[in-house]
Amino acid sequence: MSNILKFFIKRVCILYILIIIVFFFSKYQKIPMIIALTLGSFFSLLRFWLLESMIKYLSKNSNKTFAIVISLMFYVFGLIIIGIIVVLSLNFGIYTFIAALIGSLSIVIVTIINAITEALGITKNQFGEKVI
Repeated sequence: MSNILKFFIKRVCILYILIIIVFFFSKYQKIPMIIALTLGSFFSLLRFWLLESMIKYLSKNSNKTFAIVISLMFYVFGLIIIGIIVVLSLNFGIYTFIAALIGSLSIVIVTIINAITEALGITKNQFGEKVI
């Protein structure tokens, strides 16, 4: 497992725990919100891991056409799964829909939070410099 994947897993878990705590204090449907957040976060991390492994494969092997086709299929499959989760969560209400969106965008949220803290000098983890 690469350092960047470990970084994202750790930060997404912290974000997940914080959002679960917020959900427990809400008066809306807790269980569907937690399930939508869990599924969205899981498939977001899974999609990131698959794309990272395909990019590593693409950079090491000579059969680049096969790697491009497979990575495109993984990307589209991940988008379809996340789309299904978001549409199904909309049946349970707007708050479950928001939970599914937060889960599926957890990688993006972690990246934005890290970029802001790096720019402000709060953290010094040099994200993007120590990838491998």
